[in-house]
Amino acid sequence: MGPPIELRDRNLDSKAANSSQSQVNDEQGLGRVGKKQILKRRFGFLSILGFSCTVLASWEGILSTFTVPFEDGGPAGTVYSFLVVWLGTFSTFLTLSELVSMAPTSGGQYHWVSMMSPRWCQKYLSFLTGWLIVIGWLGAFASTCYLSASQILGLVVLNHSSYTPEPWQTMLLFWAIVAFAVFVNVITSTLLPKFEGLVLILHVFGFFGIIIPLVYLGDHNSASEVFGQFANDGGFQTQGLAFMVGMIGNMFAFTGVDAAVHMSEEIYDAERVVPQSILTSVLINGALGFGMILSTLFTMTDATAALASPTGYPYMQIFCSATKSLGGCTVMSAIVPILVTATAVGSLASSSRMAWSFARDRGLPGWQVLSRVCLPSSQAQNNPLTQP
Repeated sequence: MGPPIELRDRNLDSKAANSSQSQVNDEQGLGRVGKKQILKRRFGFLSILGFSCTVLASWEGILSTFTVPFEDGGPAGTVYSFLVVWLGTFSTFLTLSELVSMAPTSGGQYHWVSMMSPRWCQKYLSFLTGWLIVIGWLGAFASTCYLSASQILGLVVLNHSSYTPEPWQTMLLFWAIVAFAVFVNVITSTLLPKFEGLVLILHVFGFFGIIIPLVYLGDHNSASEVFGQFANDGGFQTQGLAFMVGMIGNMFAFTGVDAAVHMSEEIYDAERVVPQSILTSVLINGALGFGMILSTLFTMTDATAALASPTGYPYMQIFCSATKSLGGCTVMSAIVPILVTATAVGSLASSSRMAWSFARDRGLPGWQVLSRVCLPSSQAQNNPLTQP
């Protein structure tokens, strides 16, 4: 038997009240920066958590840029610089989470700069911040697409050693991935929350699908080799300088933490959900990334062969050395470009929202066109198409 009718009615009334309060909070959050609700809110906590985790993609990013921290820092430098970056990222986004809880808008940082800057430099700093964020996100999207394309060609080289990839082939794959990201964001945009939830599952299970056979089948280095061996293969003046340069590779693995911020106007109860999703995604991805670093370093018994891999990506050679199976190595390696392609979808979503928000505030050339939003007829009657 179900609960009594009175209790069910009371629960329904409570849910309706909470939903109404969330809507009021969302409108008030936009009102603090002088905006009105235009975009439809489709994301809840789990879907935006999936979005944040897959855009952040720390363990995939670690494998993709593994050469940078390893050559300029060695195994120990790779481990310790990751921990420094993880702690720094979490500390930074504690502050940004507080800001987004006060003003959850798609513009994010440039709106907050405008709110807190002195009046005499308010517009200049806000304008500069907006351009930096737009350029950064568009660059992140392009680099993600290129990274996935080059990894796909690396898989081809892995299975056909005589094959030499041409630059034009990389660019064709690049544009194919761009087209896929545009298709998901434009044609199937209503399914984006479900898509991100599915990718979150693949993100977590893909991690265990790689790490379990890697650790179980591969030979292992000693703990002293992993935690105590530094390197300066870049020829820098000091080991400390090499360590700082190598840290850039680990920083790439935490790029895009603010993705959820730029989706704020499409998230229910954004003041509460966005900060929670940001910090949770940093914790989850940091833990997965650290686990992947340790697994890779402990099973990288032949560093010279891994770094000289014709695929261009040491992780593919490490997987092959551990599994001693070309088929198993290919399946494990293929998980990475699949998830990087999914990251491109989320990067395009955040990039487009940021560009739209900045155009809405007349910060981009052609803002009259870029700030327009096509709405269903039922919404168009109650919402303006643009908000200057």
